[in-house]
Amino acid sequence: MVLGGLASLSVVMVGGVVAWNWTLINRALTYPDGPITNVGWYTPMETISGTSEKPIPTASSPQISAATLEQIERYARDQESSALLVMHQGQIVLEKYWRGHDPAAYTNSMSLAKTVLSLLIGIAIADGNIQSELDPVAKYIPEWANDDRAKITIEDLLRMQSGLRDYEASDDPFSDIVQMYLGKDAKAAALKVPAQNTPGQQFEYVNANSQVLGVVLERTTGKRFGEYLNTKLWQPIGAQEAQLWLDRPDGNAKPFCCMFVRSQDWLRVGQLLLNSGKIQQTQIVPAEWIDKMVTPSEVEPVYGYHIWLKARTQKGPGYKKMASESFLAEDMFYLDGFAQQRVYVMPSQALVVVRVGEKPKNWDDAFIPNTLIRDLQFDSKKPS
Repeated sequence: MVLGGLASLSVVMVGGVVAWNWTLINRALTYPDGPITNVGWYTPMETISGTSEKPIPTASSPQISAATLEQIERYARDQESSALLVMHQGQIVLEKYWRGHDPAAYTNSMSLAKTVLSLLIGIAIADGNIQSELDPVAKYIPEWANDDRAKITIEDLLRMQSGLRDYEASDDPFSDIVQMYLGKDAKAAALKVPAQNTPGQQFEYVNANSQVLGVVLERTTGKRFGEYLNTKLWQPIGAQEAQLWLDRPDGNAKPFCCMFVRSQDWLRVGQLLLNSGKIQQTQIVPAEWIDKMVTPSEVEPVYGYHIWLKARTQKGPGYKKMASESFLAEDMFYLDGFAQQRVYVMPSQALVVVRVGEKPKNWDDAFIPNTLIRDLQFDSKKPS
């Protein structure tokens, strides 16, 4: 979840309201109608080399019925999707592309990237670069040491309970989100966001939380975000080449929003989470960190460490109702990006589902995962 209405921003720009920032003005005036799939608009980019790993294997005899796979395929296709992939027990059982998309095509992750960032924070803690997520952010960002942000912890940022100002208006050129997303210095924009509330008291989905975490990661590891991502996560999981949108040439990545990834590689990220941080026999992210990621916050039980944990069946602070019913898999969690980019992970069912595409007309988060689970539960009741 990042931005919803940048098109209207151009009206505010007329007359040179923000003439001091031509980069922001130009990006606002030319922002594409299809921000997920119109990847050519995003410049400049930094390449994440990844690996030439073999494709994920395809199941020869799926346990999920053809009728069920056809049902969810039809649903995704009718909801403006560019790709739908389902992996069961480590093998692909469905891989469909529409609207000119194919396995080599990139899409903008939007906030799917936040969960990748959380994985990297866990790796940095395991490596000893960060002592603990309970550390105050000011330990690593001294600019925050002498004001109301001094008590904010890394965990507060991960749980979206930092108390940082909630100024996320996408039609206001001076808002924090527009400055980070369209401006030419995302790091500076994030670091100057002031405290608004006491940390740890309430959930507010503020994108500056994630951008600041990216700053912590770079300062503690001494590496650019893209370099650390590539060597510590992307290559180890066998992911292909990817791209990061930078705020300016040789500038800052935007880990709150903007990774450009091939659809199969989101399956790899989901499988990593499903396997408690392990790929084959290699522990890439500590299992203890994955457990922490999917532990509900006391402040907001549908959210963990930059990952969503339960079906949003009613409106809450910082998010909308997105599901018609609760998830049938109690251990399910998922990555959520603007325009309903999704990576659903169901460990008890050995299922990972990826949906990417433009904003759908009427998305129901429960439909695809629950349809799959009902099929598997029915199949398990059949006499052998």
